Amino acid sequence: MGGAQMMLVLGAMVLLSILALNINRATLFSDEQMAQSEYIIAATAVGQTLISEAASKPFDVATVTNEKAPLTSFTAPSGLGRLTSEVYPDFNDFDDYHRLTVNVSTPRAGTFRLSCLVDYVDPATPNKTSSICTRTKRLRVTVDSDLLETPVNLVYYKSF
Repeated sequence: MGGAQMMLVLGAMVLLSILALNINRATLFSDEQMAQSEYIIAATAVGQTLISEAASKPFDVATVTNEKAPLTSFTAPSGLGRLTSEVYPDFNDFDDYHRLTVNVSTPRAGTFRLSCLVDYVDPATPNKTSSICTRTKRLRVTVDSDLLETPVNLVYYKSF
């Protein structure tokens, strides 16, 4: 085998090596994206479960016993949250989830940290917090994990 042929063989080996490395890199990236997608789906499911639980509760402590409670009897924005006697998951109304932080373990995606905020909003501008009682409350749930690149944020609105 001559020198020129040897150089062609070495060049072909280098090109084959570069191709193999690129395929390996693409496969690794694809696997990482697939795992991240699985974590996002699990985080969303865990967050939705908490939202469904909160959505099943009465709108306010005033509406627990009186479904026609007037707006003036609703919990003030500064008073949102659970009473000292209330313990998760035995909440009796929607705004008890305000400032709730809970950890949820899953078999495949590890442990998720869920944190909740509840506030009043004006239905005309649902992205802005209201400083007065309205007939609409917003629940914001943030789901975080060491395995997630960025937290998953979920929002739910409950009207009375």
